[in-house]
Amino acid sequence: MRKVFKTITASALLLGAVSIAHAADVIDEVPLAPEAQDLGEAPTGWDGAYLGGKITQQWGKVREGGDYNTNGLGAGLYGGYNLQNGKIVYGAETDLNYSGIDSTNNGVKVKQHLNGSVRGRIGYDLDPVLVYGTAGIAATDLKASDSTSSDSNTLIGLALGAGVETKITDQITARTEYRFNNYQTQNFKLDSGTVERSLKEHSVNVGLGVRF
Repeated sequence: MRKVFKTITASALLLGAVSIAHAADVIDEVPLAPEAQDLGEAPTGWDGAYLGGKITQQWGKVREGGDYNTNGLGAGLYGGYNLQNGKIVYGAETDLNYSGIDSTNNGVKVKQHLNGSVRGRIGYDLDPVLVYGTAGIAATDLKASDSTSSDSNTLIGLALGAGVETKITDQITARTEYRFNNYQTQNFKLDSGTVERSLKEHSVNVGLGVRF
């Protein structure tokens, strides 16, 4: 009996030792949690595409030999693409707008409808603010009418402007921009006679955009 007891005890001790050793091996084999990776700071530049909407206050002069003042409210969409080299940001932008300019003088009513531009843009990054200038080609649809007839023409012109854009988040931006558009003169054929009209337009717009 004593021999059996010793055998059982020895077997139990051996089994315990093996179990402990095996447990230690299992613990050694448990994979360690991956070390946290340094992902770096989120990009703060202006590179990439963007799209936005804006509201616009416009004022200007319609030329017809002399000039007369006109103004209105408008709204539009804009989009473009930025590249960045150091603090210098440059790219191209286009916009499409609907104008509220509507004015009558000497029996002829002039109304500006759709207008838009294609421009280059260059600025300086004061993160999170971008200060920029812009220049390019503008076009607008201008309609002239008298009491019995109307005629529309597309006017081409030069667009110049400057603005400030700031990041609300890394994807959302807000901007304020001044623009001057100087359009060519066109002839409008009406029942009351052919008239010449051109448009010099100033505008201030406030926009909200999304970066992609």
